[in-house]
Order: sequence, then C-alpha cells, then structure tokens
Amino acid sequence: MESPDKKGFYTFASSSAETTHKPMHLEKRFNSHTKRNLKNLSKETVEIKREAILEERRRKLHQNFQKVKRIAKEMKARREDKIDLLSKSMALAEMNRNQHIEKRRAASKQTVERAKYIVLQNRYRSQQEQERRRAELESRFEKTEQRRLAHLNRYQQQKKKKLALTPSSPTCLITPMSNISIQTKLDDQPKLKKPSNWSIILKAFRELGLPLPSNPDTWLEFNVLSQLLNQPKVIVVTTKVLNTALKLNNEESRHRARVLLTSYMTLMCPKEVLQNVNGTEEKRLHVSAKQMLNLFEIWLKAHGRPGATAARLAFVQAWDEYTILFESWKSRDRNQLIQNMIGYFVELSTLRQTMIAQDNDDSVGDQLQSQLNEIKTKLQKLGGPEALALLQRALEMSASSTSTGRKKQHQINTPRTPNLDNAYETEADANHQRASGDQLSQLLNGYAPESGLTNEQLAHELIMDPEFKLQRQAPTNDLEQRVRIMAEKAFFDKVAQDIDEGNPELSLPSLIMDVKNRLLSLVRPGTSMHQHIDERIDLDLIQQQMRQRTFDLKSMMEYVLGVMADMCAPVRDVEIQVLRQDNNLMQQMPTVLHLLEDMSLDLANFRLRSLRPHLMPIAVEYEREKFASMLNTGQIQLVRTQSWLTQSASKLCQAAAERNPERVRPEKNNKPTHDSVFEEAYVSLLVQSLPVSVQTLPETLFMDAKRLHQFQNDVQAVTIVAALLMLARNFGSASPQALSDLGSKLFTMLEDPATAIDHLAAEIESAVNVRPERREMIRTMVDKTVSHSDTVYSLLSRRVASVIKLSIQNNTFVTDAVLASNGLQHVRSHLQAIAHKILRMTHHHRKVFASYYDEIIKTALHEHLVVSPTTSQN
Repeated sequence: MESPDKKGFYTFASSSAETTHKPMHLEKRFNSHTKRNLKNLSKETVEIKREAILEERRRKLHQNFQKVKRIAKEMKARREDKIDLLSKSMALAEMNRNQHIEKRRAASKQTVERAKYIVLQNRYRSQQEQERRRAELESRFEKTEQRRLAHLNRYQQQKKKKLALTPSSPTCLITPMSNISIQTKLDDQPKLKKPSNWSIILKAFRELGLPLPSNPDTWLEFNVLSQLLNQPKVIVVTTKVLNTALKLNNEESRHRARVLLTSYMTLMCPKEVLQNVNGTEEKRLHVSAKQMLNLFEIWLKAHGRPGATAARLAFVQAWDEYTILFESWKSRDRNQLIQNMIGYFVELSTLRQTMIAQDNDDSVGDQLQSQLNEIKTKLQKLGGPEALALLQRALEMSASSTSTGRKKQHQINTPRTPNLDNAYETEADANHQRASGDQLSQLLNGYAPESGLTNEQLAHELIMDPEFKLQRQAPTNDLEQRVRIMAEKAFFDKVAQDIDEGNPELSLPSLIMDVKNRLLSLVRPGTSMHQHIDERIDLDLIQQQMRQRTFDLKSMMEYVLGVMADMCAPVRDVEIQVLRQDNNLMQQMPTVLHLLEDMSLDLANFRLRSLRPHLMPIAVEYEREKFASMLNTGQIQLVRTQSWLTQSASKLCQAAAERNPERVRPEKNNKPTHDSVFEEAYVSLLVQSLPVSVQTLPETLFMDAKRLHQFQNDVQAVTIVAALLMLARNFGSASPQALSDLGSKLFTMLEDPATAIDHLAAEIESAVNVRPERREMIRTMVDKTVSHSDTVYSLLSRRVASVIKLSIQNNTFVTDAVLASNGLQHVRSHLQAIAHKILRMTHHHRKVFASYYDEIIKTALHEHLVVSPTTSQN
C-alpha cells in the first residue's frame, strides 16, 4: 500500500497477472477444478481399495465358513462312525452274550442230563443192593430158622431117648418097632420153612376182607363198611401193615391206621363222609385218597417181587400228600364243630340261668348242668385246652353283653340314630362277639404297616367298605419299578450262575429259607401242617446235601408247589397249575415268591373279613376315642367343620325365612332341625362344582376324602346321564327300555377318559333316531347340558340331591314313583347304589361325631334364628 494521493485516498497497486500470466479468477477456477479432479480421483481410489478390502474379507469369511462346514461334516461323520461302531460292538456283545448263554445252557443241560443219568444209575444200583441185601437177609433168616428147628428136633429126640431109657418099668427097656418106624418116618420127612413175620402180617391183612380200591365191584355200603373198619382186629392189623410201609412205630401208629381206614370210606362213600362232594377241597381229598389206596394195593401185591421198594416209596409219598389234605380238611370241620358246640353251650347256659331265675326250679337247672358238663367234656376231647379257653371267652362275652348295668350316653338335641340294616353288625350283636379297643389295636397292628394305613384308617375302611382288601404296594413311579425288576433279575441270575457253577450253597439257602418262612406264615403254629413244613424243609440238611452235591431242587420245588396248592384259595388254582407245568426252575422261583406274596395278602384279607364282625359293635366308640384324643392333643381343630355346618344352617334358615315372610308362629316352622342341617351339609359336598380335597374338607371327614371324591364323581355321572336322557326324550321318540339301555351305555362311556362330547351325541342320535337336520343341535345341546351352569343340569342335580336326602331321612331308598316324578327312573340302579353307600357313611358319622355336630349346629341355629321371641311379641 502506498501513500495517499492528493485527494486523500489510498491506492492499492496490484498486478493483474500471475505466474500463469492469466487473470486471477481464471487461475482460481482452474485450480479448483484441478483440486476437484484430484478429490474425485482419491474417492474412486478409496472406493476401489474399500471394495478390495471387503472382497478380501468376504473371501476369508467364505473360506472360514467352508472350513467350519467341513469340520462340522467331519465331526458328524466321526460321530456317526462312532455310533455305528458302538452299535456293532453292542450287537457283537449281544451275540457273544447269547452264544455264551447258549453254551452255558447247553452245558447245564448236558450236566443235568448227566446228573439225571447218574442219579438213575445210583438209584437202580441202590435198589439192586437193597434187594440183594433183603434176599440175603431172608436167606440167612431161613437158614437160621432151619438150624433152630433142627436143634430143637435133636433136643426133643434126646429127651425122648432119655425118657425111653429110664428104668421105671421093665417094659420100657424095649422100644416097640412101631414107635421106631414112626420116628424114622418123622426124621425122613423134609423140614417145612416157617413163614416170616411180614408174611404172617400180610396174610392176616388179606384175610380181613377189605374191599379192593381198584375194583369197585368189591366196594361195600356205608354201614357195612363202617362196621368192618371199626373192628379192633382190622385196626390192629392195619397198624402193623402201615408201620411196615412207613418204617415207623410210635404212639401215633393207631391214629395213622384210622386215617388210612377212613380213606376207604372217603373213596367208596364220599356222599356220606364229605359234606360237599363238589367242593374244591373235597374233590382234591377224594382224588388223593384214590391215588394213595391204589398205590397201597400195588405195594401189597408187589411183596417178594422186584420193584417192591419202589412201590413202597411211591405209596409213602402219596400217603404224605393225603395226610396233609386230610388234616387240613379235618381241622376245618373240627373248628366249625367247636364253634357250634361253644355257641350251643352258651345258649344252654343262658337258658339254665333264665329258668332258675324265673321258676326257682333247681331240678331243671341240674338237668341242664349235666348236659353242659357232657358238652364240656366232648369239647375238651375234641379241641383240648384251646377249645376250653375259647369257651371261657365266649362265656365272658355273653355275660358282659347281657349285663343290665350298662350306662347309656344321653345327649340333648342329638341327631336321630337310624335303624340301618347292617348284616355284619346284626350278626356280631347276635353272636355277642365283642372286643375292647386295646385288643382291636393289637389286632390291627399286624396289618397297618403292610397296608400303609394307620389303625384308625384301617378300622374305618373296614367299616365303610365291606369289600375292602389289602393290595400289594405297587412302585410309586416307573423308575422304582425298573430298579426293582433289575434287582430281582440280577439276584436270580446270580442264583442261576451259582447253580451252574456247582456252588448252590452260596445263594440258594437264603432263597429256600425265604420260601419256608412265607409258607410257615400261612399256617397256624402248632398244627401238623406247620410241623410237617418245618421238618420237610430242613435248612441244615439241605445245606449238607448241597455240599455233598445230592440236593434235588426240582423235588423241593414240587413239594413247595404241592403245599401251596393245598393251602391256596381256589382262585389261585389256575396259577399253581400253570406254574407246575413250567419246567424251568429259574423261572419258577420268582413266580413262587410272587404267588406266596399274593397268598399272604389273601390270608390277610380273609382275617380282616373275619375281624369285621368283631369291629362293628365297638367301631363307633373306637373312632370317637381316637378323634377325641387327637382333638385334645391339638393335632386337629374343628374350624372347617364348624364353618361347614354353619353355612348349611345359614342356608336353611334363609330358605325358611323366604317361606315365612310374615314371620308367623310357630317357631319350629322357621327353625331347621338338626337332622336337616346335617343332611344338607353332607349332600352339599357331593353336588358342589368344586372337587372335594383334603385341603377343604371338614376335619371329621379327613379319612373319607377319597371316598367322598368318588361319591362326587358318581353323583355327577348320575346327574349327567339323567340330563342327557331328558334331552334325548325331547329330541326323539324312544321306548322306556331303549332309554334305560341308553343310560347304561352312557354310564359306561363316562367311565372311559377318552370319551368326548361327540361320542355322547352320536350315541344319543343312534338311540332315539334323530333327524339329520337336528344332529348339529344335538351336539350343541349335549355340550351345554354337561356344564354345571346349565339349567337342565342344575335342575337334575337338585333332584338327585333331594333323592339322596330322602334316602338318608328314611333309612331306605325312595320308591319308583318318587324317581319317576323326578325323571330319574332310568338311572335307578346307579343312583340306588350311590345312595346306599352315602347312607352307610352318614349313618356311621352321625353316631361317631354326634356330640360335636350337635354343639356346632345348636350354636349356628341360635345365631341364625329366623323368628326371635321379642320379634314375635311385637
């Protein structure tokens, strides 16, 4: 910048040309264009580089992906190869296992066959040796007898010679020639063989004239046969014959002979001897007697011939089987006879006391006392001290049941006690068979652990359900069941392995002991069968035989199955028969254990049924005491029971108020009774829409939770079927019989969980011939009717509840007219069955918890009085 000019302005001097010798604005324009080109060029380069980088990355990612894919494929291939190899290994192992098992089976079979052959050889050799020794003994006995007779003959001859040479008379010095000739003839005669003792006994037995079991033509009538068998000579000779066969001679010999002679009467006169010829036990006894006597006859005929020993052993085995059956049959009849005699004794004793008290006639009392003494003597001979102890208990029960000094419980406003027909209770009261609560607890203690129930629950189930049975405790889940099966299979595999390896003493004795204990548990101690089982299954002897390799497992299993067949219930006969036909001992043994467990349950259930008549008279008092004990100790409270009864009382009071809006006297028309509250409370549980559960039930109904749940399902089923039948009548025409058949089918369908609405609708359509255009409406109505909120369902539910209440009130089921008026005639059978069960339960609960129910109902009615005294006066 230069100095200002004369005018005072500054002048800026600047060249208008640059290095390019172009104007300034052109230079800038060209420069900017160059920069722009350079910028565009750099962007393209960057884009190219970026695309190159991205492409490189894509390539690497693709390579990595292909590599991962290849690795995954290789791993999958290796895994499949491993699985394939494992499968082949398992198949090969299974094949090797099967081959090993087959080899072991073949080796075992060969060993068993070899053992059988050796046993048969040894048995044959033993029989031959026994026959040889017997023949040798017979020969030696004959020679000894001949020597004895010869010696005796010489002694007699010497004695006669001495007598002849005695100088008592001159004529005696010369022996007559006649005497010499006679003596010579006697000496020249051959000496006769003296028969043996067994030959004499056998000859005497044949001379008795007993009929032949194998020849029915020789059989005698009952009276003639009885007289023949009761002869002392017959009993004595038969005793000697039987002792020879059994190789026994003790104080029971005469009794065994009588049993054998009784088998003749059982075989030839079954109708006179057996009470029920067609009974299962009687048929088995008759068949056993026939088989035993036939073998007895064969043995007698085989005397002195080859095979006599085998015939005797066969008879002994048949005799043992017959004895077991006979003792079982006799004990049953003896027990029944003892009970009858005890009952007759008690009745006669009561009659004697009554006659003395009324007439003061000692002569009649003396006559009755003499009869009582005779009965008591016979009872002692028949049953011994045990029968007398039973008689004493029966007399004590009779005395306590006929006592006039009992105290009766008196309660105010208690519900009525209905006269419900109960066959068990009536029978128990008639027979005066009562037991105390402590005795009942002791009796139930043996069954409570096995059933998984407490004593109170078990007693309650026996009262509520006459058909109650103990069931085998099944596994709670599938895992437990599989573990149990595997453990059992492993155990019996070990037993089979020990037997195959020739070491049965390692595991078999414990198994046999288990079987023995289970058999003994089925028999009363002290009986002949208990003693026979204990002696026959002698574990010490069995272990000794195992060590000597002479134990016969098959024979032992046959004996066990025979005893089980004698003791089992008739329903188990088929299982026993199937088990006997199985020749695989390893399969037999676990089945035998399972069957013995079932037989134990059968026996336990039988004893529980026998216990029920004793339980009925004291059931109410027993449950009341147990409930009061839990209530006093604070284990339970009556909170829910009080709420339950109070709601029913409030409901009935409101209904009474609606019927009496003017509050007119008398007050009893407005105040529900205790019975109506009680019945309403019970029935309301069954018809409510919510399912019954322990969490919501009153405390007094805890033990009936499952039962009430089932009752609720049954009541709902009856209501649904009745509603569907009413729907069917409205949509079609059907006869009463067709509706009854439809009702039966609907009940069956409701029991199947797979039944759907369409199935019910289709059954109704086919039963009442619904027109095609109305079928869709039928399905809709069926779906609507089975709902708790439906009007028809609610109506039928109230009617069913009304019928159940009437049954409880009247202690009997309603008439057909009442059912027809309520539209329930086609569900009569199911409704009557459920009503009878509910009646039994309410009857029992009313007696047990009457005092608690009465107090709660009394308080509830006092709080909900419809008409108070002050209101009525105004």
